[in-house]
Amino acid sequence: RSVASEESLVVHHQGAEEPLSVKERVQAYLGRRIPELEVHVNDFVAKRTGALQREVDDQLADEFLLQTAQRKVFGGQANYLRWQNTRHNVLQKRLNADMSTWILEAIQGWDQKTAEQKPDKDLNDTDVVFDYLTKRATNIDIGKLPSEIPMFKTLHASYSMPAVSAHSRRY
Repeated sequence: RSVASEESLVVHHQGAEEPLSVKERVQAYLGRRIPELEVHVNDFVAKRTGALQREVDDQLADEFLLQTAQRKVFGGQANYLRWQNTRHNVLQKRLNADMSTWILEAIQGWDQKTAEQKPDKDLNDTDVVFDYLTKRATNIDIGKLPSEIPMFKTLHASYSMPAVSAHSRRY
């Protein structure tokens, strides 16, 4: 029996595609094969990141700035810079700990059926500029255009430019 069996040559028609498993979704996300899934994950992670930033700012900012103001070791500007550094470090540590969990939650929460049914109305900046330059430019009212190109008399350099004398030249 050959490698290309009769079964492998049969085309299987299915009414609708089966939803992807979580493992297949993860592979598709890592391979960047499904743009809708990538957009969903990016939106989900952006929301979680914004919530984390607000949480860190609410919990730690007042406490840190109050402690540094009481110690009076550095000035206000230096303390603010120290706060920014501390905030960055805390956010980075929490993002490193939580990012993989958030991505997996987003992949698991992605609704494949609604993403496939939703029309592709999301236009990026390039598409908007392309539409503006091509489609809107075609709606030109020809009746308002001039019928002839106006002719202008040539201006000689002596009329439009100031006179250059030997005394004004300096190199």
